[in-house]
Amino acid sequence: MATVDSLVSMCALTVAQRAEKYDEINILPAGVKDRLLRIMTSYGTVSDSNISQLLHSGTHTLDLQNCSVTDTALKQIHCRQLRTILLRGCTHITSEDSGIQALARHCKHLEVISLRGCTAVSDETLLELGANCRLLHSIYFSGTEVTDKGVIGLATGVCSHSLKEVQMVRCRNLTDLAVTAVVANCVNIRIFNFHGCPLITDKSREALQNLIGPDKIQQVSWTVY
Repeated sequence: MATVDSLVSMCALTVAQRAEKYDEINILPAGVKDRLLRIMTSYGTVSDSNISQLLHSGTHTLDLQNCSVTDTALKQIHCRQLRTILLRGCTHITSEDSGIQALARHCKHLEVISLRGCTAVSDETLLELGANCRLLHSIYFSGTEVTDKGVIGLATGVCSHSLKEVQMVRCRNLTDLAVTAVVANCVNIRIFNFHGCPLITDKSREALQNLIGPDKIQQVSWTVY
């Protein structure tokens, strides 16, 4: 059995390294697709043109941090079982196209999403996630262009009670209003980091007093300017 498994892995590696030469990846079994996806994401070779062939209805995790994908790729993700998607550093992901909108509406069971360093992401992204993904518990959007409007929409959306971790570090447009929205609405928040946000003042520290106590905040960081 180990020999067969090893052979399948070798074949998957061969296909992954030459994916552009194969037109029938989409008919492969889900288990083989999962292996291909892991290999190709590690090599950074998943793209707008091949992502739809690699996904299936049971795809659970999608790590595209090393891949050059755009909003076009997000529109092709129709995975109802998708729980985690990592898009860190994908600078071609934006809020201008309907990519995030499609992702949020087709993958409503998302629990974890990383948008760190997606510099073209703004409020529409958070508004869509807040309106559609009620199971979302961890979100990372550090280094983006989001404003208070987006954070308020997220914090008051359908995921307000499921959110446990919010990382909004180095977001230059955020103010104390964003911090207050999270503190007031996300009652189960446990990790909340917003250091490096120059418009956030010492007033946010006062709002954090509500999170201090047993079984409450576990990690928090901020910068006072």
